Amino acid sequence: MNIQVNQLGYTPAMRKVAIMRGALNSELLVKNAAGETVLTVPVSTERTQLWGDDVVTADFSALTRPGTYTLECGSESSYPFVIAEKPYTACLTALVDMLYYQRCGDDLKPEAGCFAHPACHTGLARVYGTDEFVEANGGWHDAGDYGRYIVPAAKTVADMLLAYEWNKDAFVPGLTDLINEARWELQWMLKLQRADGGVYHKVSCAGFCGMIMPHEEKEELILSPVSTTATGDFAACMAMAARTYADIDSAFAAQMKEAAIRAWDFLENSEPILFRNPEGIRTGGYGDRSDADERLWAAIELARTCGEPYLTAAEVKLAAMDRHAAPLGWGDMRGYCAIEGLALPGEAGQRCRRWVLREAENLLKRLNLYGISMTEHLHWGSNMDVANQGMMLMQAFRLTGEVKYRIAAEKQLHYLLGVNPLSYCYVSGFGSQPMCRPHHRPSVAQGVCQPGMLSGGPCSGLADAVAKEHLQGQPAGKCFVDDHGSYSTNEICIYWNSPLIALVAALDK
Repeated sequence: MNIQVNQLGYTPAMRKVAIMRGALNSELLVKNAAGETVLTVPVSTERTQLWGDDVVTADFSALTRPGTYTLECGSESSYPFVIAEKPYTACLTALVDMLYYQRCGDDLKPEAGCFAHPACHTGLARVYGTDEFVEANGGWHDAGDYGRYIVPAAKTVADMLLAYEWNKDAFVPGLTDLINEARWELQWMLKLQRADGGVYHKVSCAGFCGMIMPHEEKEELILSPVSTTATGDFAACMAMAARTYADIDSAFAAQMKEAAIRAWDFLENSEPILFRNPEGIRTGGYGDRSDADERLWAAIELARTCGEPYLTAAEVKLAAMDRHAAPLGWGDMRGYCAIEGLALPGEAGQRCRRWVLREAENLLKRLNLYGISMTEHLHWGSNMDVANQGMMLMQAFRLTGEVKYRIAAEKQLHYLLGVNPLSYCYVSGFGSQPMCRPHHRPSVAQGVCQPGMLSGGPCSGLADAVAKEHLQGQPAGKCFVDDHGSYSTNEICIYWNSPLIALVAALDK
């Protein structure tokens, strides 16, 4: 497809820009469902070389009337799209439902269709290197595999709670609803805290299983050792969630607050314990080179929830860190520090405001024609980076009201839903050309793609055999193959879905 559009559509007020390549005329025709031309707009005369293509743009923002449309230019046409006040509601519901599909230790209800299954991974988990066993059932399977990991869990829940704070009215319950689904993960996280406040890094089998359904994995569950990164993320996430749930379930909120305090006390009495897979464990590591950002995030959230003495700790740690970038990844929590620190009093809050706006401005300077900040190198999980950056840009818009930030955030969404050089809607089950063969065990086992999953997207590192076979010599933005064997370009993760949930919710307002 040589005319790229957001395949789910646009709101009437959005800026709408098509990216085009191929045999083109000087005018772009907008046609309604009856095939009638309702708008003609000029094609830009400025051509740009990007990712192996000679591309131009056409701005059709004047199209505001609700309906279904296609774009035509010369011999080329786009996929159909809609103009509607709420074009993303069904997708947002599916993005949240994905987390229900990922539930561990629960009987998935018949409405889950072929993905319904009996409770899985219900046995006790062995504490690594001991004869001690702990109950660790529940939570979500992290990705295409069945491991469960505290560090990405904390990012996922944080994104969901921000989405709820930014626009709780955006959510229409489907198989599940956002606030109860976040609780499912939080309850599991509580089980991984030791009596001394430290938090086990993860629970998984020793290695990855084959492409089977989750209840068919029968190997021993193992709790990997405590880390201070997991403990810091846990403390922050619990303190943050305690505020959200205070008016929903005060007893649950109090339990999380107490757990956050115990985790903080463990951190205060511990040197960094950075995680590496112990001998014999081959599942996802989620290792880190520093726990300073996790400690800062914990201090900020506890300061917001409990006040002193955590406020003083947050101010000291913040002063040492705010000069750095503020990404929103699982391995670097500085973006959450900046966003959540906005509510701190005095200079600390102002410091976080400057931090958010500096990050947003840096993103604006790097946007390419497709509207994303990455051009030369797209990392594993690049679509998460796109959604993360959309979140940061929307936070800048919420702070300032400056429309440039919102337009840039919208571009991140458009890229993920079709305005990209491969014309993929990277959310399974949506759009005219959706991702449909993910590295996801239930989808492979059932021969049916589970809906509502955001693909990891292009990865220029070609980090798996399928990518190496099919993508040699491709430019970075085209380093994607819709094949379940390509885990580096087409796996799914709970923490890839979650920033897109937050971005769509924020843009819905």
